[in-house]
Amino acid sequence: MSTQTKKGYLRGVRGFMLTRLAADGSMPVSPDTHWVDTAQEVGVTAEVVTGDSADLRGGDRLLLRIEEDDVIVGATLLFRDARFDAPAAEIIGGGSLIVDAISGEVVGWDAPTIEEQATRIPFQAEVYVQSYNDQGGREAYLKYTFRYCKGNAAEISHSNRSWGTPEFTVKARENPSTGESAHKKEFVDELPSTS
Repeated sequence: MSTQTKKGYLRGVRGFMLTRLAADGSMPVSPDTHWVDTAQEVGVTAEVVTGDSADLRGGDRLLLRIEEDDVIVGATLLFRDARFDAPAAEIIGGGSLIVDAISGEVVGWDAPTIEEQATRIPFQAEVYVQSYNDQGGREAYLKYTFRYCKGNAAEISHSNRSWGTPEFTVKARENPSTGESAHKKEFVDELPSTS
């Protein structure tokens, strides 16, 4: 068996909601959520384990053919954000926030150590994409829910035109606590309340 990928992009992204899960993947009673307000695209690459096939021949005759189906085991997400969001970096990549001692405001993010990376806390990612009708008017939102995710520290590029452009790589899998699939897609009328 081998693994292959199938890539796609979610364009028209209006933001995404990150929700910290318990270490086992279950949803906490009072979940800690963080809204990331961005209009950048999200790359989605399905991870497919390809099935093997084998033939049993008898001379010039095919006696038996065995063929296994391909199985999608999850997805790899690449979040591109137009600005650096320290709380999102902490949820996705681990590490810790840097807080100003006087004002109490978040002023930065400290990347995780090697040891901390081995014990990353999973999270749920909900991506909201604008949906349009056939006349080009806004109709609703497509909500993609990736139920069990783990991420890595962001790769960041700087240029003279932007402050920073972080790219977060996230692995989405089936939730081991609930047995739910890696993701679902549904139509919703509104973006979530972020107050």
